[in-house]
Amino acid sequence: LFPLFLSKGLPKPYNFEHATKKTKRAWKHELESQTIRVLYCLVRHLDDKSPEDAKARLIAKFVEDETKCDRLVELLLQYDQKARQAEYQFYRSDVEESLEGDEDAIQLAALDAKLQGGGELCHRLGAMAAYLCCESQRCHGRILDQLKLQQSGISLVKATVQEFASVLGPGTTHQEQLNS
Repeated sequence: LFPLFLSKGLPKPYNFEHATKKTKRAWKHELESQTIRVLYCLVRHLDDKSPEDAKARLIAKFVEDETKCDRLVELLLQYDQKARQAEYQFYRSDVEESLEGDEDAIQLAALDAKLQGGGELCHRLGAMAAYLCCESQRCHGRILDQLKLQQSGISLVKATVQEFASVLGPGTTHQEQLNS
């Protein structure tokens, strides 16, 4: 899973050498998306009661190799930018004008555009970063350093997790886990 997360040694589908650049890019994006989702599920469902110290072993993978934290920050910033761009494109499009007068529908459509444009993966990456920051001081330091290096800050992670929790709706266990 981690070589896929780091984009090293990516598998190639059958007849990949005859594929177009667009097809290759789509394949790589889909592989990256699914890898992020699987890692997020591990972060979401592993706890102190998990068998064979699974939670500690997952965190240790990020601690022992700092490139994993670096990649997490890189992807977080990349998908945050994509989500912001998608939301900006929505507000520049004619869709907003067609929903004129219905503020709730506009906000919902803007959120949908943002999530479709990369916001969903950004939320998951932000939750993973927050989880690692809470569970490991070394990961927290490395993530913070990388965010500062990219002229950002931990407030990006906080805002992403808060937005993710608000999208889930009140009273869910998932939202409680994100808030904690």
